[in-house]
Amino acid sequence: MKTSPNTQTSLATSAAVPPPLWRVRLQAIALFVLVAAFVLGLPILFGWGYGLFIGLVLVAAVLAVPSAWVVRRLSATGAGRAFASVWSRSLLVWTLILGVVVAAPFYYLMIVTDTRPATVPQVSLTNGSKRVVFQGMQHIGSERFYQAVIYDVEKALSEGYVSYYEGVQTPTPESQAFFEKLSQELVGGSDLSGTYKSIGEVCGMKFQLDYFGLLDADKAEHPKRHLVADVDALELKAEYERLMREDPAFAKAHANDFQPKPATNDNAFMLKVVEWLKNGSASQKTLGGVTCRGLFTLNQANANTTPGRMQPVILDFRNRALAQRIMQSPDDKIFITYGAAHLPGLVAELRKLDPKWAVGSVKWLRTIEAPEHIEGQLRGLDN
Repeated sequence: MKTSPNTQTSLATSAAVPPPLWRVRLQAIALFVLVAAFVLGLPILFGWGYGLFIGLVLVAAVLAVPSAWVVRRLSATGAGRAFASVWSRSLLVWTLILGVVVAAPFYYLMIVTDTRPATVPQVSLTNGSKRVVFQGMQHIGSERFYQAVIYDVEKALSEGYVSYYEGVQTPTPESQAFFEKLSQELVGGSDLSGTYKSIGEVCGMKFQLDYFGLLDADKAEHPKRHLVADVDALELKAEYERLMREDPAFAKAHANDFQPKPATNDNAFMLKVVEWLKNGSASQKTLGGVTCRGLFTLNQANANTTPGRMQPVILDFRNRALAQRIMQSPDDKIFITYGAAHLPGLVAELRKLDPKWAVGSVKWLRTIEAPEHIEGQLRGLDN
């Protein structure tokens, strides 16, 4: 079928009409921004290995096929061009887009660690006769955070404070058995201490217990100044059973607790990633640390706002027990290192026992930041 001369002239005229100037400028600006963002992401793309970049290009090549077909089908400027030409242009655009999409989360995690840092409070409380300093804690953190905490504990001890520590006690086989049962229900029964330590190494952070070992000498010399102030696991068991009897909502929510479950290891994937990063290149370890610290920062923010399913037992009950221990203690100066999530409930429980309890000074400590070898070191000062 032949087209008339008038139709051919019309098509030629429409094909020859250039796009509006505003569209050309807008496309140029968009392309410039996309290229700039892609260039910024290249250290991340190549830092994880050339395989990531090659895979990204292959995905872009696949996505470029339907994109080229759509452009040639619907665009007046693409209709008269060869498919290979349109496909190659689509390949370039998709490569830029995918590069930015892959790199953006890592830059976000890097930025969020500095702009929304994870912090825990150190709060001074008093009711006129007793003075309590509550230092919020977390299991993994920056070395300087733990150094600051240990310094404050030692300073408090020198000023006559008694140090209270967190840690559910399991002095008997029965209490140990229930605690393991509870741990299995909550975290799959994994031994988290070794996992925390391995993750800390990869993340450029430290494990809490490594630094509290610095107080062992003082504990041996002055055992009465150091007290594990937490409850016995059997007390947790008794509280759990009481709630199951007396709280219908709790009983309904926990009707399937402690039932046999398929043997799984919730930390298996995490441990594989940790081991892979340990054997990775220097750039992979650096990027892994950035990612890990960013994820911990976000998780710390959510942990302070999202209650756990066992909160009535492992948080509320222990807060009541700690408040009663403080009030009954003959010591009038107490320094407490407990998980930061305990602070609001502890203050509320203390005020139930004595309305005079008031918050004095508040100091915030940053728990996650870049390690020294990433931030940089002063050179030439070794001697």
